[in-house]
Amino acid sequence: MKKKTVIILLIVAVLLTAGVTFAATGMWQRQTDSTSAGVSTEEAESSTSLGIDPGVGAEIETESEAEERGVAIPGWGSITLPAGETEANVSLTNPEDNADMYYLTFELRLKETDEVIFSTTLVPPGESCNKVTLNRELEAGEYEAVLHVQPYRMADETPTNNADMETTLIVK
Repeated sequence: MKKKTVIILLIVAVLLTAGVTFAATGMWQRQTDSTSAGVSTEEAESSTSLGIDPGVGAEIETESEAEERGVAIPGWGSITLPAGETEANVSLTNPEDNADMYYLTFELRLKETDEVIFSTTLVPPGESCNKVTLNRELEAGEYEAVLHVQPYRMADETPTNNADMETTLIVK
């Protein structure tokens, strides 16, 4: 009977040792996981359910993200001006997409000579420059031209990137 008791005590001791080892390993693993995630052991143990973060809301666009949006600049296949006159009706539009971000200015130059034909002042987003004064009267014909578009930040009226678009100037 003594032999049976020793065997039973030995089995109980092995089981207790295994149980203590597993428990210690589990606690150590949980502490390591929560510590590596930047959470204290107490916080990890007390947070048993997930919830919505109190800082959640609609995305807030920062100024740098807004600027990354870029400037909307339309294109012109051709621009028509009257021959022999210095006043002309045009339609140079600053797209509504530039709202709260950019003014645009426009300058039309002859490609061959780089001569400025007309220039505008600031055109607000969603608005158009409908009338320009030419620097001189032009003769009828077709000319290769460059429309220089210069955006200005609305916040401080400083220039940013610009675009030179080739177009055909039709004078008739």
